[in-house]
Amino acid sequence: MNRRPGGRLLRAVVPVSLCAALASAPLWGVPPVRAVTPEQAIDAGYIPNPAPALARITIDDVTPRVLDGAGAGGQVAVGTVAGVPTVTVSGTIINVGDVPLESVDVRLQRGPRAPDAESVREPLVWSEPSFPVQGEFLRAAVTLAPGESVPYRVSMPAREIPGNPGPDLQLTEPGVYPLLVNVNGTPEGGSPARLDDARTLLPVLEAPPPAPLPGVDDDEVGAAAPADVPDPAPVPLTVLWPLAASPSRIALVPGEAGPEPVVALTDGSLLRDLSEDGRLSGLVRAASTAFDAPGGGDLRRATCLAVDPDLLGTVAEIAEGRAVVIDEGNGSRDPGGGYPVDGEDGSATVDEAAAGDASRWLDELRALAEGGCVVTLPAAQADLDMVSAVGSTALTSAALDRSDSVERILDVAPVPDVLIPASGTLAPGTAQGLAAAGGTAVVAAPSTRTDTGLVPPTGVVGLAGPDGGRALTYSATVGASLAATGEMPENPRYSDPATRYWLAVDSPVARLQDARAALLAPVIDAATDSTAGDGADVGDGAAVAGQGVLAVPPQVWDVDEESANSLLETLGDQLSTGRMRAVPLTERLTGPVTIPEGSLAEDPTGAADPGLTDPFADDPGRDTVRRLAGALSGTATLRSLVDTSDPTSADASAHLDPLVGDALRAISETGRRAGGDGLTLETGTGAAARDRGATRLTRLGETVTASLARVDLLTPGSVFTMASPNSPLMLVTRNALPFPVRVDVTVTAPEDITVDPVGLIQIPAAGSRTLQVPTQSDSEGGVRHTVVFSLHGPDGTRLSDPVELSVQSGGYPVAQGFAIAAAALALVLGGRRYLRYRRGILDPADEGHRP
Repeated sequence: MNRRPGGRLLRAVVPVSLCAALASAPLWGVPPVRAVTPEQAIDAGYIPNPAPALARITIDDVTPRVLDGAGAGGQVAVGTVAGVPTVTVSGTIINVGDVPLESVDVRLQRGPRAPDAESVREPLVWSEPSFPVQGEFLRAAVTLAPGESVPYRVSMPAREIPGNPGPDLQLTEPGVYPLLVNVNGTPEGGSPARLDDARTLLPVLEAPPPAPLPGVDDDEVGAAAPADVPDPAPVPLTVLWPLAASPSRIALVPGEAGPEPVVALTDGSLLRDLSEDGRLSGLVRAASTAFDAPGGGDLRRATCLAVDPDLLGTVAEIAEGRAVVIDEGNGSRDPGGGYPVDGEDGSATVDEAAAGDASRWLDELRALAEGGCVVTLPAAQADLDMVSAVGSTALTSAALDRSDSVERILDVAPVPDVLIPASGTLAPGTAQGLAAAGGTAVVAAPSTRTDTGLVPPTGVVGLAGPDGGRALTYSATVGASLAATGEMPENPRYSDPATRYWLAVDSPVARLQDARAALLAPVIDAATDSTAGDGADVGDGAAVAGQGVLAVPPQVWDVDEESANSLLETLGDQLSTGRMRAVPLTERLTGPVTIPEGSLAEDPTGAADPGLTDPFADDPGRDTVRRLAGALSGTATLRSLVDTSDPTSADASAHLDPLVGDALRAISETGRRAGGDGLTLETGTGAAARDRGATRLTRLGETVTASLARVDLLTPGSVFTMASPNSPLMLVTRNALPFPVRVDVTVTAPEDITVDPVGLIQIPAAGSRTLQVPTQSDSEGGVRHTVVFSLHGPDGTRLSDPVELSVQSGGYPVAQGFAIAAAALALVLGGRRYLRYRRGILDPADEGHRP
């Protein structure tokens, strides 16, 4: 149901003009798309405007965050007796143009309440005329020079104050209300104009009571008769609390940073996240604080920690004391920026600070997870549709079969048979190929369909088919609102294309407030539905409120501790007041099917999805799937080389596992839909993530190739002369890998030379082995032959280029005759000298010596 004011219509033609204005080019190996200009933004009709020409206004605080009757927590309006709450919005105005601004004024406006919980994001793309309730303009600055900024603060009473003719927000009933802050000004030498605006949402759980008339005593008015309305049923609440990090681990060529396994990172982002003030530490501590606050016990029951096994494994290795190196592609170095670890200065050293942070974070996480719910996310936020397309057992296992490692690290068994794709969507074939029989996929509602092809309300969708799988769905509005929070906001694939916009236009505070409103909207729907009366048309809100809130933030949730704690505090308040009730994830997973005979959708919205773009699509025969398959094949060959019978091979897996992990990180969903307008490639949506993934995948192929090349053959010379028909041939096998390997040496020789087969041999770690290969030559006369040696892995993969040895053979009777004649001559001369010596006859060579 569309209820948007007409101010939104202009945005429907956005891509046409913008695509013509912005430079387009293949994604791989080209400079990133440039930012949109003010002229392009105007031509495209963007609302809100990502590139204002003169001034930018931001929202830095909203008070109160939630309006809940008279106890709203906001300021009290001046000149009232009953104390009508005041809504205050404050922020910053910046002159982003190149001319001074004069008479910079700002005012607060309000638009119509959202009709239901699924519509709360629509006003975020409305134009200014769609916010008809308006306050008065207040002077923020007399003049504002280019580059300067000024704070502002605007307030309005929540509702009418008797005797006060000033404007008010007219918040007379519960709902989610859009607010807009409008800034006007006059460019130097120009005319007054609207410069910019900013939007956010205000949830009103209970409208404040009207203020009494001046001079009238409350006792004279009398109390209103209580309405015969039942209390609304508590709204079910379940929260997935994600603990994951943007992929930064990188695989090195085994032995490149020394004989011991290391944790190589592309940058220091993970170490910053684990620090005392880091993002991951903040997420754990925010949850811990909220669980100890009022309503915290219920909030703990409602929350399930969603952990990335790739992150946990990496942090555990750092905590155990494994050396950490930063490898940006130009030589590994220690996290402090010191020596290169793959050069002459030796091996990596342990970063004690990083190990301490990792150990502390794991301890805090174990304490948080103890006795609670834990669920495993796909490793490295891997694209599960791509994992399914590759069809590699090793890749699938690395992405999904990690419950044992999570349990070993956290001492808590994860909830089994749950698939939580990072994109919030899952193709039908992927679910059948990856999910366990009877398993459940947690996806956004638009990723499913009823048996009639419609998008069902949130609930449990029974997937038609022999496997009996299910899909637990969550609200696309709630999911999109949470995905829009933090420093790296995204328009997820399942979000309504009509509500996508340049999210970075809004401040993190405004976007967090929007998410708060989306979380509380089902509570408001439940309350308004209970007062609607029998037979009333309550819209779509009843179904949403009945299923409640399943909050699924993005897996790499880039919010700080204060923001995370703010949302949890809001939910805890609703649990403590009885408006919400805690529902554990396991209860939802085992609940009854609400939509039988449903299915997963091939395309959740029908809109273009920049996140699906293959950066190698223009490379014939070498798209992402083929590159992944090639890298995984080479990794499998490396695993087959390991001589597991040798105890020194114990660390081989630690050297090779990051290679498979890199395949997952190369197809990570993180950031694929960040930036731009969320609709088109030309605006840069997901460009940075695609570049990172393409670079990582290219490097992975190079790393696997270089790793295989560390096992090869050497020859002592280009020509080998056989002294006899059975002289052995000399050959050297070399292994530069830090673990022992088994290789197969094969020989190809002409018919008149017989070379014994070599077969499988062992080469020690970081060593070599000289082979003497028995050879028999039947040729006569001086003949030169070519013998070819090849090196293969146990799986038959060729490891190095064949070595051709030129063998000189034949002419053995002539050589033997010369040898016999020389021996006879030596015997005669030796005997003659002996006889002369016995007779006392000095040989001229003995002159000067006594006989």
